[in-house]
Amino acid sequence: MSTSYKQILARIGETPRQASLLFSAQLGSMIAGFLAVAAQVRWMDPAEMGRYAFCISIVLIASLVLDFGVFPAGGRMLALTRDPESEREGTGTLVLLTALTGIVFSILLVAIAVPVDLIFKKDVKWLLISVAAVAALQPFQRLVEEACQGLNRIRRLSEFQFIMAGCQLSFFVALGLAHSLTAKSALIAYMVGIGVAATWTILLLRPKFRNVRAFVVETIAEVRRYGFNVYLSRITGTTSIRMDNVIITYFVGFQPLGLYYGAQRLSSPIATMARALAITRFRAFTALDRIPERIIRWNYGAVIGSSVAMATAGPFMLRLAFPRYAEAAPLLVPFAALNLFQGLFQPYNMFLSSHGRGAELRNIAIIVIVVTFVLLVLLTPRFGVAGAAWAGAMAMAIDYIAHIHYYRRLRRALDLGRLQAPAKAAPSYAAAESKEA
Repeated sequence: MSTSYKQILARIGETPRQASLLFSAQLGSMIAGFLAVAAQVRWMDPAEMGRYAFCISIVLIASLVLDFGVFPAGGRMLALTRDPESEREGTGTLVLLTALTGIVFSILLVAIAVPVDLIFKKDVKWLLISVAAVAALQPFQRLVEEACQGLNRIRRLSEFQFIMAGCQLSFFVALGLAHSLTAKSALIAYMVGIGVAATWTILLLRPKFRNVRAFVVETIAEVRRYGFNVYLSRITGTTSIRMDNVIITYFVGFQPLGLYYGAQRLSSPIATMARALAITRFRAFTALDRIPERIIRWNYGAVIGSSVAMATAGPFMLRLAFPRYAEAAPLLVPFAALNLFQGLFQPYNMFLSSHGRGAELRNIAIIVIVVTFVLLVLLTPRFGVAGAAWAGAMAMAIDYIAHIHYYRRLRRALDLGRLQAPAKAAPSYAAAESKEA
């Protein structure tokens, strides 16, 4: 590497470099995901796509039920460790806990298949049962994301996301060419893609299966202090995000859901970019008493610019590239608004998480899920998928306002604590980044 190139990297700084690395990988995975959606559009009709989207939502919501706060608590424990051996032992413990969680999750998916069929009357019972065994791989996605975030292994996290998306795309294309791409085969391909990427990443993290009991005790203590509240917030948060697919299925059906899901996936890179920035700062945020202004400005500029571009050019591009899904083009405007607010609150969410503010995150999630449910039930039966999309945008606006409120409360509490202990100076952001690097 030349000296001038090193100087350029030094001027760029740690935050944009890591955020660019992560977002580049996520952009690659988003492109792969977009192509995967294109493959589904090519070989699956909207009704079958809607069936897939509905079952994925059920799987993702159900997978969080068995978390109990272990993953966020474990990730925070890893963020607080500074000894490489302890990091590897902690990672090994989380791998064992995840394997157990996966087995129990498969059993849970079989158990809920019949009730889901009775409630929605959509004939998905055998579909859920048939993918239950491979669904044991789903919790490993949470493990890798939390472990890499806590350890600040941004490169590993980037590789994981890219490999996962690439595998899923390859499987979808292969199934499509073989005329075997159905909701069932797509679900299996989705899970196997997670399994392949997670196995590769875990091997590179080099976990050690020693001192398991000690780390489990520490993690349980962290669950009680922080993790369980985050568990509640993530259950409600994921439910609020995926609730639209469930309610659309109940009131409208699989075919409109397929159109809705395609447009939703197209707009998702906006919030992905903001989350990439926030994840890179999780470890540094633990040592700070506020979010640096330059991160807030960087995030606002990137998210607002992307949202405006999506709202203006997105509908035209969708009609041009995917005429079969032209009906979904107007949905890109509310989805741009939804991802705008979802992207804006990402740094605040990560800052609250890094400081163990599980109760605040839980409160935000409860507010948002109630608002989301009410708006969806009011708007979806009358306005269809357009009503559902605007309901999501309004709920995310409230989510953003709630994050700002709790962030300011935490800032005041941290400032008060610093004034009461003047001998202990608050660490600077530059010092935190230097130590982290």
